[in-house]
Amino acid sequence: MRVINICLLLFILILFPSCGDRGDDKVSKGHRDAIKIQCEETSNVKACGLEVRENFIEDGNEYADYGELNQDQMDTIKFNCVRSKRHGLVAYNNCLNKYIAKAEGGDLFENGVDPPENNIASLERSTVYIEVTYANVEKKEEITFTSGSGVIISDNDIVTNCHVAMHEDLEYLKKFGWKRTDVEKLIWVKTISGKDWAAAKIIKKNPKKDICIIRHMPVDQFKIKMKPIKTFTSFEKIRKGDFVRAMGSPGGLIGHTAEGSIQWLGTADGLTSLLGGSKIAEQFFDEYLDQDTKLIIHGAKIAGGSSGGPLFDSDGNIVGINTLSFPDSAAENVAISSDHIKDLLFNK
Repeated sequence: MRVINICLLLFILILFPSCGDRGDDKVSKGHRDAIKIQCEETSNVKACGLEVRENFIEDGNEYADYGELNQDQMDTIKFNCVRSKRHGLVAYNNCLNKYIAKAEGGDLFENGVDPPENNIASLERSTVYIEVTYANVEKKEEITFTSGSGVIISDNDIVTNCHVAMHEDLEYLKKFGWKRTDVEKLIWVKTISGKDWAAAKIIKKNPKKDICIIRHMPVDQFKIKMKPIKTFTSFEKIRKGDFVRAMGSPGGLIGHTAEGSIQWLGTADGLTSLLGGSKIAEQFFDEYLDQDTKLIIHGAKIAGGSSGGPLFDSDGNIVGINTLSFPDSAAENVAISSDHIKDLLFNK
């Protein structure tokens, strides 16, 4: 009788594989993490997880398959997709498939460049620290009077704020007894993960959107490696609650990064009321910027020196350019939409 019961139990187990996995060994830990995150706020996490898996298969999806990829390739793909987990199972699986296709096509490591240690290291290669200086040729002296951040967007060009690249400080010059006619203004750039410096110059500007494009000017030993981020996320495709990452160098803290979410979306003409009556804010948003400038208020911490630095989405695309911080207002961290970068690049 006991033998019969055991055989019956084995027969039932064969007919009914474990609930959820359905015998599929391609459900990785990353997939399970994505499901868990997707269901973490539901009243019944287990039931939600089963439903998410069932819907995933019923909608015609298949779990990403690494096939014959090596361990370095798999590790790099996982690093690139780790933040997509927060958007659920489908988003994470789609990200894996996208990078698996790159690996199979030989494009994962970008023409033989060593894979970055993680996704942050990859973004650091494209983010720059900027110093603006006055150089007195006669005295052979140079003084730095402002700094900011930027992001590489082509093999030659970097985008930043105009209030960084075009800034002047004549009062600061007076402290040294210099006149503006005595000095040359220089813009110096370096990647936040690198040691080399290069000069740059303004080639395009739209001060009323606070977007300037500066060009890398390599001379002898003064040049940097340009690893551009060429994909921009349009204003129409972002939503409140979306994940964002800010990178820059606030207060000279080179390579600072912070993450948060989008809190508000709108234009300059609708923002002043959120800023607690700040006269500086009113002047900037009412007078300095065009009123139709698309703005993103987000929770990724920025401060002085973050200006011009990139705001990335979960896929490492450029959402906007960080511009201002108002710590005592609802609009604590302000970025200008990447739509205005594209406008300047392609339409002016």
